[in-house]
Amino acid sequence: MVKPNDDPKIFGYYDVSYVSVGEKQVGNPAGGRFRSPLGRFLFKTIGLEQNLFAPNKIENRVAFTLFGCLPGEVTLEGTFAPAEGVDDGRTVKASFGPPGISVAGGPKLRIGPKSSVVLSTTYLDDHVRLGKGSRGSLFVFTRKSEEKAERDHRRWGIGGLAIAIMLLTALGLGIFGVHELRTTSHTLYSVTVVLASAISLAMAYILRDGGIVAEDADLDDDVGELSEQQKAFLSRGRGDGENKGENVFSSQKA
Repeated sequence: MVKPNDDPKIFGYYDVSYVSVGEKQVGNPAGGRFRSPLGRFLFKTIGLEQNLFAPNKIENRVAFTLFGCLPGEVTLEGTFAPAEGVDDGRTVKASFGPPGISVAGGPKLRIGPKSSVVLSTTYLDDHVRLGKGSRGSLFVFTRKSEEKAERDHRRWGIGGLAIAIMLLTALGLGIFGVHELRTTSHTLYSVTVVLASAISLAMAYILRDGGIVAEDADLDDDVGELSEQQKAFLSRGRGDGENKGENVFSSQKA
């Protein structure tokens, strides 16, 4: 039987369809702070991918809309190799460079540190790849064609420039509001400035370290075989979430 790491069909484009957070995991294993409660309030996730390219390239993508309108994307690019001390043909260590953040189709900014994770492929077929992280988190990756991936990437960036112009206009109105605050006694402007400051602080927290949650890339215990949660997910037709997990696109229509 061909082991996952040696199987050519492991390469391709994948949506992250399901995540189950491990007991030892700190933060969301798919999307980091962008998928935290505060991150979801500011950045609505519209796409989540993990793509593998021959011979050893890996790419994680988180597509979002800021306040539901301004499109943006966070990418992690790196390489993977068999995890040191683990010779099971399915466990790799992925090493990433700093996250790249792009908003409204603008230039990609590199923010945050390098990172690494250990991931084991517990199941692989023509449609699904299942994985388990070193902290016990479980993943279901659903394969999609290159054409579908290109369509998704274009869709995630639609309208960025136009919305950016709208936000610049809003910024101009905000400056005007500050001017009015200094020259009038209206309290409405004071409330507006306080709210804007709070939102800015919240955004700074999410973008801190590029929005990622660093993980010690050491395998704490044996990865084991296909988990009961993953088996149940496959037997249900790959559709819904679990008690400790989530279908990351459950709020979107098919």
